[in-house]
Amino acid sequence: MDYKKLDSLMKKYHDNMEFDKAEKVLDQAIKKVNLNLNLKEIMKICDYYGYYEKSIQILKNVLNEREINKDLKEFAEIQIKERLHDFAEDYFTDLEYEKALTYGFEAIEFGNNSLELKKLIGNCYFGLENYSDSLEHYLEYLKVNSNDSEVLRNIGISYLEHGQYDKAKSYLERALELDPNDSLILAKLGSLFLDLDDFDKAIKFYESSLAKSVNKFFFEWRNLGYAHLSHAYSLMSNKDINKTIDILNKAKKYYDKAFEEEEKWHYSSEPDFDTWFEYGEINFYLGELDIAKEAFLKAKSINSKLWESFEGEDFFKMMKADEEIIQQLISEYNKSKKKKKRFIYYCSICKTSYEPSDSLQKTLDGKYLCPKHGKELKKYKDIRF
Repeated sequence: MDYKKLDSLMKKYHDNMEFDKAEKVLDQAIKKVNLNLNLKEIMKICDYYGYYEKSIQILKNVLNEREINKDLKEFAEIQIKERLHDFAEDYFTDLEYEKALTYGFEAIEFGNNSLELKKLIGNCYFGLENYSDSLEHYLEYLKVNSNDSEVLRNIGISYLEHGQYDKAKSYLERALELDPNDSLILAKLGSLFLDLDDFDKAIKFYESSLAKSVNKFFFEWRNLGYAHLSHAYSLMSNKDINKTIDILNKAKKYYDKAFEEEEKWHYSSEPDFDTWFEYGEINFYLGELDIAKEAFLKAKSINSKLWESFEGEDFFKMMKADEEIIQQLISEYNKSKKKKKRFIYYCSICKTSYEPSDSLQKTLDGKYLCPKHGKELKKYKDIRF
């Protein structure tokens, strides 16, 4: 069967959607590729009709032939290395990292030792979160090309995942010098300093990352919010409650923005357990107990085991304790003075009660604010002074 006849049959069967027959004819032609068909022509047919993987098998069959002329062998060797590399790249693009590795290593077996392939294999392992193997291939690649910001960044992230902060910092900073606009590098430096409890630097890098980011995804706002929340945690043992409240308010603002972005872009995955639990904590410490309860219940519904592990029920106990404190105050006021009906105002953050007076700041709609941090006070009825 010559090239024209094969091409004519392939066209006929494809036009009639008789794909099984087309593949059968191609298989018959493969067995005779050295006798009647030019290898370049049959590769052209495979590419035109989409038999890409079949073309690999044809090339392997040709290379397994004992009697093969030099030109045909050279062409087959070049073709199989290029095609296996292309397959690896295509599967990597489709996020099918295991298949990409299979074809990548096959390409190496056939003599493809290109730098690009080393990087691609490193990227596949990185995508699989196999940071040890990714480091091995990246570091080999870096010996020849030391100024690849993407590889430097991924090496830095790999060391960060292994908790090797000095090495991670070194590679991430080198990557940032080469590409100061890479928002992922900036975000990972934020993560690094957050792990080291250097909250000011962590927040600075997260802010820079967000500023450079094109899409400003949900998780980028959440990361910045979490950095502020972590900073607030570190200050809770201090007496400067106003500073802590200010930082918590910033954290809440960024989480609110994250939820807004998630709803706007309709991401396939909703905020996870951690995000809802953290949002519950922020609102709990800010005294927004209804919002906190709703967020905690959402977290619990997502993963009850994590809820138990994080001792989430303790927050509900503390909320109940707050109410008991309030009721105790009400009871004491009721017993102490039997005058006209008035109200008591209570701040659930600083656990302080206030009588209405001209010294309390009021909002335009007549609501009293806590004099310590400006939060709206809770109003309780049926108290006699």
